[in-house]
Amino acid sequence: MLKRLEAVPGLEGSALISADGFTLASSLPPGISEDKVAAMGAAMVSVAERINKELDRGRFEMSIITGSDGYTLATNIGLEAILIVLASKSARLGLVFYEVKRAAEELSRVLGASRPESVSPEA
Repeated sequence: MLKRLEAVPGLEGSALISADGFTLASSLPPGISEDKVAAMGAAMVSVAERINKELDRGRFEMSIITGSDGYTLATNIGLEAILIVLASKSARLGLVFYEVKRAAEELSRVLGASRPESVSPEA
């Protein structure tokens, strides 16, 4: 599943991590540390969940960090698992959101997790 995400134009890598910051599976570019991605990804989702709760924004669905050279996306897939995706600055975000959501739903099915119902990223 993670390797299939690499076929999406502009996606550079992905990792499936646990909510406590451990790598479960990854397909990351050379030079990107799995351990750092897992630790920072778990922290990113933890903060995003807290923000959503404190600001009454509902259930966390996806977090997006925009940098000068690209994007980092994180989405919950249930059972304390998180999908992290790295995308280039030239990536078409609508396509990226669609593919990340699709991958998260498929991973949720494979892992037997119950993924929270989500709203379309374009909404």
